[in-house]
Amino acid sequence: MATAETRQGDTQILAASVNGGRPLVIGTPAEASFSATVTASDPAGIDYIDAFLYRGPSTAPTGALAAATKPPCTAVSASTTRCSFEFFMGENWLHNGDAGTWRLYADATALDGDHHRKAAASLSVLRASKVTANAAPEPVTKGKPITITGTLSRVSWNDAKYYHYAGQPVRLQFRTPTGHYTTVKTVTTSSTGYLKTTVTATRDGYWRYSFPGNTTTGAANAPGDYVDVR
Repeated sequence: MATAETRQGDTQILAASVNGGRPLVIGTPAEASFSATVTASDPAGIDYIDAFLYRGPSTAPTGALAAATKPPCTAVSASTTRCSFEFFMGENWLHNGDAGTWRLYADATALDGDHHRKAAASLSVLRASKVTANAAPEPVTKGKPITITGTLSRVSWNDAKYYHYAGQPVRLQFRTPTGHYTTVKTVTTSSTGYLKTTVTATRDGYWRYSFPGNTTTGAANAPGDYVDVR
């Protein structure tokens, strides 16, 4: 299992990444496949590179995931090797407590027995979310109020269902028919994940709620709801 960083001789892990540096957002039903790469070097040449993912303290992980297959490796030069690892992770394997940061622990061992072992990269594993938006009335008279309602929910990996997500900041955004979305205000979800706010009608356009995500939950945008202002 993972330990603190250790190094013997002149072996060096040069670079590592997981899922291209992007968060991994998992909903239901789903099985996510992703890759990790590790590049290491030693003047004597690299014998092998091994890697796995873990969560929690390195000396006492709360979760671990091995690569699905033996990694293909490429000799970048006589001294440097790059290996690619394939992983599979899905909601039927995960529990809600598994959301958050996972780390890639890499072990590079040279042909002369030297080695370098460390947590070389990290991956944010996030629960998927959904957000809705409805703007009314449609159409509306200029200067009159528009009420935008919606809900925010996120998946529970414990039972593969979505539940309302309370107490979360969500951005109310607007764009004209030819423009880009900009944030008008921030609205906090109720205890039942409900969203409601009012704005003044000034021009035609689309309204939506946008959830930016957090350390355990992925971001989501509602489809824009068009309002004709007359």
